[in-house]
Amino acid sequence: MTAPITVLAPIKLAKGKSESDLIKASDKFQDEFVSKYPGVIRRELIRKNDGEYLDIVQFRSKEDAEEIIEKEKESPACHAFFSVMDGDDDSGIDFYPSLATYYYHQ
Repeated sequence: MTAPITVLAPIKLAKGKSESDLIKASDKFQDEFVSKYPGVIRRELIRKNDGEYLDIVQFRSKEDAEEIIEKEKESPACHAFFSVMDGDDDSGIDFYPSLATYYYHQ
């Protein structure tokens, strides 16, 4: 069995875009694209600094991550999400294999 992979994708807002624009585009991306792929275990959008964010996505495997990232290129919801970001390349994306996962109940 392959280990889950976590992808850390840094985001910087495009000029003239707001956090509200990012959240709206992220919600659409989640509803119309991400939720359709069982290879995505979880996704979290976090605020780092003013105008800087991090999209944290955990995939079942590196193969799932690579397949879904490739499919993003054809998705209108992905294009809308990326349009609020400064830059459109994925060179800042890093893949991290999970060593252990711990779950906590509230």
